[in-house]
Amino acid sequence: MVKTLIHNMVTTGLIAKNHASTVSRLVNEREALGSTAIGGGVAIPHARIGFSDLPLLTFALLQKGEGFNALDGAPVHFVFLALTPKDDDDIHRAVLKSITAFVRQPIHLKALSGCKSASDVKSVFQDYA
Repeated sequence: MVKTLIHNMVTTGLIAKNHASTVSRLVNEREALGSTAIGGGVAIPHARIGFSDLPLLTFALLQKGEGFNALDGAPVHFVFLALTPKDDDDIHRAVLKSITAFVRQPIHLKALSGCKSASDVKSVFQDYA
């Protein structure tokens, strides 16, 4: 799933193609430290990157769910891939805190689960962010 999200970041121009393998390695290294599945069907794989001064985010809704080795054992249906600037701890914490706060509201996950397109997802984030 993470590879698909990284590919989508490349095809939408969020990251350059030459950064894809680095992002994949960094995300995998972080995941090896412990699962980024936070429970309730949500995972926030993330990495600190040196090629952007801005946070970069993408989202996937998984119909079938995946394991992600979630501590609660629940399959993951909502995946937020977050890339944050390597040298900005404040942005890193703020991004993870914002995503966590967003997903703790059941209405937000319910709205996301009904999305059929990228524009639907964008509307949910605009409506509830």
